[in-house]
Amino acid sequence: MIYYVGDLHGRVEEMVKIDRDAMKHNVKYVIQVGDFGIRWPGGPCSMYKYFHKRQRKNPAAPIWITCGGNHENWSKWLKLSEKQNHPDLVELAPGCFYAKRGTIQTLDGIKHLFIGGAESIDKHLRKEGVDWWPYETPSYQEFSLAFSNLEKEEPEVVVSHDCPMTVPVMKSKRDKNPTPQNLQNMFTLSNHQPKRWYFGHHHTLQSWEMNKTTFYCCGFHGNFYSYPLK
Repeated sequence: MIYYVGDLHGRVEEMVKIDRDAMKHNVKYVIQVGDFGIRWPGGPCSMYKYFHKRQRKNPAAPIWITCGGNHENWSKWLKLSEKQNHPDLVELAPGCFYAKRGTIQTLDGIKHLFIGGAESIDKHLRKEGVDWWPYETPSYQEFSLAFSNLEKEEPEVVVSHDCPMTVPVMKSKRDKNPTPQNLQNMFTLSNHQPKRWYFGHHHTLQSWEMNKTTFYCCGFHGNFYSYPLK
């Protein structure tokens, strides 16, 4: 069983509830769809401290993997990637990883394509290097890799932070942002249609059937989907 968890924004209490529920049901992997909030600047990170303590007490606990959102400490995450020699899975804390954009991870025998990141509509209220980073937006090269792996690897699942334009979420100015447009191009132009596509960013727990794909918006602050259903 795999859990697909919505935006957490650093709320460690909600993360702990999900983690303990996952342990109770012998879940191997918890996939988080971005705006995780781990390693946020300014003082000790409660999420990091939890994972560090959990690893000592329960090394068999589920592995968390996030695609990363727009509200992440990208400066720290990229430094960790460099320090670890740029792996596809960057360790953010013991038992907790960031899956790089465009990469494939096989989890519980299921191929997952990860393509996180999105645009912050409130970036004009934020300060670069403090609570906003330009790397929030996936690059052309990252989308090219994601599209290539979608075609070549034919994953059953896509995990992203935002979603393609035609998914009917309620969010203003999506047509002005490159990420939903590029995700739409991936979905429209690919010869392969994933069975399931999980995403966050829009803070609703809702699903839609489009062509051969079911899209799941994973909610926020404690919401999640499980597969298979509990």
